[in-house]
Amino acid sequence: MTVSKRPAKVPSFTLQKETHCGPMYIIVGHINGKIIEVFAILGKAGGCGSAVVDGMARMISYGLRSGMEPDRVIKGMSGIQCHQGPDTCCNAIALAVKEVMNELEEMEICEEGYDR
Repeated sequence: MTVSKRPAKVPSFTLQKETHCGPMYIIVGHINGKIIEVFAILGKAGGCGSAVVDGMARMISYGLRSGMEPDRVIKGMSGIQCHQGPDTCCNAIALAVKEVMNELEEMEICEEGYDR
């Protein structure tokens, strides 16, 4: 598996999601309409939860830059619950990736409309 090198500048969307661990800020980077990376930051700094979320986002980014389709992220992360219920960090990341995929598709449709 080859991981593509990350460009120095990447356009992105930043989304805020509420989780059982507090607010989470998710940055989804894309190039030419293709999602290539995910960063996730819990609202409260430090701690084991923040470290796990950071590691999870790094592995998702490596997968995306290695050819994994974003819908695999959505499928793999959706529905994971904890003892507090369904509003988990995993679900928040899946929702953010899905929202950005939809936004990028809408942008592509709009751009195609201008070409005609």
